[in-house]
Amino acid sequence: MKKEVIRFLEHAEDALNDARYMYQNERLLAVANRAYYAVFYCLSALLASEGIYAEKHQTAHATFSEFFVGSARFDVQTIKLVRNSFAAHQAADYDMDAFISTAEAQLLLDDAKLFYDLTRTYFAQNPVA
Repeated sequence: MKKEVIRFLEHAEDALNDARYMYQNERLLAVANRAYYAVFYCLSALLASEGIYAEKHQTAHATFSEFFVGSARFDVQTIKLVRNSFAAHQAADYDMDAFISTAEAQLLLDDAKLFYDLTRTYFAQNPVA
């Protein structure tokens, strides 16, 4: 597997573990940040496997949608998960009045774990040399 892909997946796993820790310690706004970055690092790994490197988050989302959802390698629901995760991250990080409930934080965590698992499954079925 390409070095970059492995590094992105390691970062994704770390971010997911950070999100779990934040959730357990009731740092719910921080869950949104770390859960999103778990998803983003997975996106980056997937794109890197195709030799694509996006400089902006929105570009990464659109490129993932085009290359992976458009080709039916990932379900259309995954791009919705990415967008919801990004929106929560943006609100949590930049809106000083943001609030995330325990239920919302759990959903963000569950979605990040799902996306991580889907990404790992994809690479298990489609190894990168």
